[in-house]
Amino acid sequence: MNYLTHLEIKYKKILPIFMLICSMFILYVSFLVGFSVNTITSLILLVVSVLMLTRNLAVITPNEIQMMNLLGTTVKRYSFTPEQIVITNNDVYIDGKKILSTWWADINIKEVRKFLLQTQDEQ
Repeated sequence: MNYLTHLEIKYKKILPIFMLICSMFILYVSFLVGFSVNTITSLILLVVSVLMLTRNLAVITPNEIQMMNLLGTTVKRYSFTPEQIVITNNDVYIDGKKILSTWWADINIKEVRKFLLQTQDEQ
């Protein structure tokens, strides 16, 4: 059987696409009017939106959840055992602490459940 070794969770696409469109519009207007602070902010918004489209929000492995920043480095690690993890209301909790919300994550919570059950079966 084909088992996954980790589960990569990306950002939802709607916000970065909206940010990308807004930054392109602001950049276009600032080029027509002339250089201003808006040119710099639109470039920053453009970079952030591209990073949100390409980078992971989190990576779930069989024994930990790694939260990532936009640069791709791991910011926080949450180790867990199968008994500690609870999935309710489309959120992932470890020992009662909310770790991951599907509000920002572009993943179905059923996929997370399936992956976690698969890793439990392996152990």
